Amino acid sequence: MNNLYEYIDPIASPYEAFCCGSGGKGFPIPAHWHYYVELLYIKEGRVRVSMDNEVKVCTQGCIVLFPPKCVHAIEAFGKEEQVRYDVVKFDLSCLPAGKAGDLNLRASLQVVRTSAYPCCFATEVVQAMELRPLFEEIVEEYKGQAYASSMIVTADICKIMGKLVRRWQEEGYFLPAPGIHPSYEISFDRISEYIDSHYFEELTAEKLASMCNMSHSTFSMNFYRRYGKTCKEYITATRINVAENMLLFSNYDVSFIAREVGYSDCSYFIRCYKKLKGITPKQARKARIS
Repeated sequence: MNNLYEYIDPIASPYEAFCCGSGGKGFPIPAHWHYYVELLYIKEGRVRVSMDNEVKVCTQGCIVLFPPKCVHAIEAFGKEEQVRYDVVKFDLSCLPAGKAGDLNLRASLQVVRTSAYPCCFATEVVQAMELRPLFEEIVEEYKGQAYASSMIVTADICKIMGKLVRRWQEEGYFLPAPGIHPSYEISFDRISEYIDSHYFEELTAEKLASMCNMSHSTFSMNFYRRYGKTCKEYITATRINVAENMLLFSNYDVSFIAREVGYSDCSYFIRCYKKLKGITPKQARKARIS
């Protein structure tokens, strides 16, 4: 089975930084998620990014922010278009334990949703904040691993995030308070990983609530606070994102893919896919190969 969850060891690798592009291995990037914050700086071309099923086209000079647990995919806007971009991923522990305004930045970023916050920053905004040199320095420091490079990388990450958060505040987007009690954090992290590994099975909120030793109402309320969607919506989105990966990166027919992601009724699968993605599975596959 195909899983969306990408495991990264925060102890061995609290951050990663590298340049990626249309000529590199593994591109385009299929849908996936992780607990890291991920930043892209578009150096060349146009990039189509999917963030929790919302699609944005970002041009040269833009910055894209993927919050923790955001399901995202990356591809060139045009089939033959050349793109290059810097990638910076980091665990939230890289951020200081202090506060941004009256909010704890580590905790608040856990509940930032791409549907509520502008996570694509336009070229002119990035230029005004002078962020390009910070990305270049992070990538070079990570690559060179010179003495004290970790200190420089961490400082640059904090500076980037500080400027992005300040931009949000200037535009009226204030960081949210943490959505759930800290004692529930581990339970919901494990549940999201469980859904990702068992999406093809019959999953219900009642079953998952029982696994967390919570009542159905407590589980459902806190699940929505944590992920910004109901448990049923989250399961459906996981199945459809896995199906999209199979449509775009395999030759399996639609009926087979529907069964693989947990739908016995292919017609119902097609309706769910179109509702979430705006096009049918066949249209999605045709658009990729055209």
